[in-house]
Amino acid sequence: KRNPQARTKKRLWLLALIGLVAIAAIACGTDNSSGSVAQVGAGGSTETVGNAPPVTGETFAHGEFSLELNEGKPVLVNFWFPSCPPCKAELPDLQAAYEKYGDQITFIGIQQLGLDSPTSGAEFLEELGITYPSFPDTDSKVQFAYEVFSFPTTVFLTKNHDIGREWTGIIGAEDLEEQLEILIAG
Repeated sequence: KRNPQARTKKRLWLLALIGLVAIAAIACGTDNSSGSVAQVGAGGSTETVGNAPPVTGETFAHGEFSLELNEGKPVLVNFWFPSCPPCKAELPDLQAAYEKYGDQITFIGIQQLGLDSPTSGAEFLEELGITYPSFPDTDSKVQFAYEVFSFPTTVFLTKNHDIGREWTGIIGAEDLEEQLEILIAG
């Protein structure tokens, strides 16, 4: 005989698992390497879509970060979290870009909290060899200010700290380099 309580329990576990997978899929955005870009203007225009909200926080290994400390310099803001597979996939390309462009563009990673702790974020970055500044977004203040709800998302700020472009999903090395070159030229 089959135990009806055991079947009910299995169904509940299955529904819970499906729910977690759905949440992870939504939170991680797309794994499409072409991603999507939001911008104003046609043909690679560097027009902006608005003033960037403040970005401040205590980084894992580089002290306090603030946009104000980087006036006159373009900024790449990358939103990520450790348990997001697409985030993990793009971080090596971001690190390579930081090594190439870090003297011309400020890089800052923003760890979304919820599924992962700040400690797991620091360990994750160390494991991947990520050396550009990154900090946990306590209370999701930066995430909500930038209206980021898919991960990863990369926001490109002009030297005047206006939002120039927003890329949702994985940004590959070629697309990243193209966006950074446009940002530098702007």
